[in-house]
Amino acid sequence: MDSGELIRLAMGVYAHAGGYDARALYRMKILAASMSCGGVVSHESAAVLHDIPFLQPDRQSVHFTVDREHGGGRRPGIHVHPRPLEDDEVVEVDGVRVTSRVRTPIDVAMSGDLVRAVAAIDAVRFIPRFPTASTPAPVPLESLQSTLDRLGRRRGSAVARRALHLSVDCSESAGESWSRMLMLAWGVPTPQLQAEFHLDGHLLFADFRWGTLIGEFDGEGKYGTTDSERSAALAAEKQRHAVFAAHGFEIVRWGWKDLVDDARLRRKLTPTLVRHGLLAA
Repeated sequence: MDSGELIRLAMGVYAHAGGYDARALYRMKILAASMSCGGVVSHESAAVLHDIPFLQPDRQSVHFTVDREHGGGRRPGIHVHPRPLEDDEVVEVDGVRVTSRVRTPIDVAMSGDLVRAVAAIDAVRFIPRFPTASTPAPVPLESLQSTLDRLGRRRGSAVARRALHLSVDCSESAGESWSRMLMLAWGVPTPQLQAEFHLDGHLLFADFRWGTLIGEFDGEGKYGTTDSERSAALAAEKQRHAVFAAHGFEIVRWGWKDLVDDARLRRKLTPTLVRHGLLAA
């Protein structure tokens, strides 16, 4: 039942209080703030509107970019970035002017966090195996590089260049991207990504493969959102696991909690990697 309680989204804009999750509430704040700010929604805020992953989000401010070299700043709930902005780097999403799917991951990458940068760039480069009519077209690496080059040498550009070099077009989730960066930092041999197998009449894919060792990131939603979806997905996964095991493969799994606490992930992976000769004991 509506309690009549209101929450403030932006100056002069309110909504009825409800059971919004953090992402949905932040999205509402973005749309509300855009009603009074003349800039283009950008950075973390644009990533939300484009469904580009932004790891460990802040969500304290709505970000806008204005096409000038100076004159940005912050006020409560708003962060304005002064940067060059080309006409073809601005699109409309839900009636709001937003940086494009080419420009947004570059702005995210220039935030200075390499893992966040790679996850965002991986997401827009991703070439799905089974695209639908609503699947966004993958962004070519060359377009991302050109966008970064136009911004010139400025704070965060070195991180963005590194992220472009490390990005791939086959990462199916931000969790896979994050996992890959942690493994790189630890010196784990580079795995084969989204390895394809034809076993016992089944077409199977593995997130990471090192010889007979398979690594799987289990993210939210991987097994569906309803009880029936989860039941069917878990049954299929059990069969998949049995097929791999029958052919001599070992599977090691991890999830979001293991990425947030990377020491936990190392404890989970290290014994297996050592046993397979991928890390020194």
